[in-house]
Amino acid sequence: MEYAIVTARISLDAMPLQRDLRLPVDYSARLIAESVLCRLFTEDDAPNPGCAVEAEMLDGGSRWRIALDTDRSWSDGRPLLAQEVADAVVHALARGSSAATHFLSGPDADSGKARPVRVVGADTVEFSFVRPVAFASALLSLPAFAPMRRSSYGHRAPVLGDCAVTHWDAEVVALERRTGSSSHGAFDAMRFEHVPLAADAVRRFHEGDLDATSPTGFGVAEVAELEGHPGAVHKPVEIFGSLDLGRQAPRAWLASAEARRSVSAVLDRNRLGTVTAGLAESWRWPIIDALGAGAPDGFADDSVQRCAALGVDGPLDIAYSAFDPNAEIAEEVAAQLRAALGIEVRTRELSFDAYVRASTTRDFCLLYSLTTPAFSHPAGSLSDWHSTGRAARRSGLRDPVLDTALDAAESCHDPAEADRLWACASNRWCTLLPKIPLVRVRAWYLRGGCLSGLEVSQAGLLRLEAG
Repeated sequence: MEYAIVTARISLDAMPLQRDLRLPVDYSARLIAESVLCRLFTEDDAPNPGCAVEAEMLDGGSRWRIALDTDRSWSDGRPLLAQEVADAVVHALARGSSAATHFLSGPDADSGKARPVRVVGADTVEFSFVRPVAFASALLSLPAFAPMRRSSYGHRAPVLGDCAVTHWDAEVVALERRTGSSSHGAFDAMRFEHVPLAADAVRRFHEGDLDATSPTGFGVAEVAELEGHPGAVHKPVEIFGSLDLGRQAPRAWLASAEARRSVSAVLDRNRLGTVTAGLAESWRWPIIDALGAGAPDGFADDSVQRCAALGVDGPLDIAYSAFDPNAEIAEEVAAQLRAALGIEVRTRELSFDAYVRASTTRDFCLLYSLTTPAFSHPAGSLSDWHSTGRAARRSGLRDPVLDTALDAAESCHDPAEADRLWACASNRWCTLLPKIPLVRVRAWYLRGGCLSGLEVSQAGLLRLEAG
């Protein structure tokens, strides 16, 4: 069949590491999942609603009943069924989704636990949680819970979202808009092309070969050249850079929260913003004042002496993934630690695959890492630091006080009281400082006139709307 397709062409600085868009492990996969999947709920700044129309709290938040949009249908015309939400949960649990395994009851009905999700009608499902939660709709906005057709799983399978994947190889991912889709304006298709070098993406944009660039691909040199460019857009997003401590980190830092706070206190975050031309800015967290003397924005007069007194021997190694401006940040952190400790501190670039492996195995000394909240609620940042969560397990953090604070916050369904409890959990995390917060990311990208409506969400994802 012949198609007359108007295509929006967008660069990616890295291709997705895997094709399971429900469990994306990198930015590129999350970007594509935005268009292919139709999640149950969407964030506040999302242009389109999810496929759930009602969420009813039961048993004080231990169960939630979700009603689906009966007008939703798959791209092959088949109506959405509640069983397809249940299938998505089974898939998420089987693949080890951190959110699914942390919040939902175990899938084994014979164990005495409630089933994590139960079909109670053709268009209604009930979720059972390990403990009461007040933030079910935020949690269920994750791609892991997007309905799926188990009988036809794969990137060419029927879709609920606005677009279907028509091509996927090592260099190009192509999406075609579904007939009748309300999104993406005048564009019938999108073509994501792997352009690893930012300079090449800028050149191709100027030549008219790209309509937009990824908001994660620019380095310091490109940003300096693009200042004032009519097509350049930038804004701070909820992506944060931290100094992570691996198995080879100094034992004193691994063993003592006070030592980690001393290290944190000698690092000048404002310098990190300067050396990145504004691609990063000093860490801003709502509970920044709770950090006290070790706060990133306020350095104690004796912080260098306290840090030097830890008696750490060199050399130290800071690894980072091979994307801009990670090198500039790692080099600046190394220079500051070198000056404070009087020891050799080196940097080491990793391929993205090696960076992901290192993050999983913890086989490094120090690692500059980027993270974003799993979903738009404090639980999306903090719950994974419960001793049963993936972040806590990987870092070896087991803190009964934090566990108690998180249990109380997660189980509270009174919004006013929950805010206080989440602040307590946040304060405890800051006291422990299992990783050292550094910067918040400012996303930069280019968009052409035909994509004047293209915006970046708080999570750093492109909202693919035409002007």
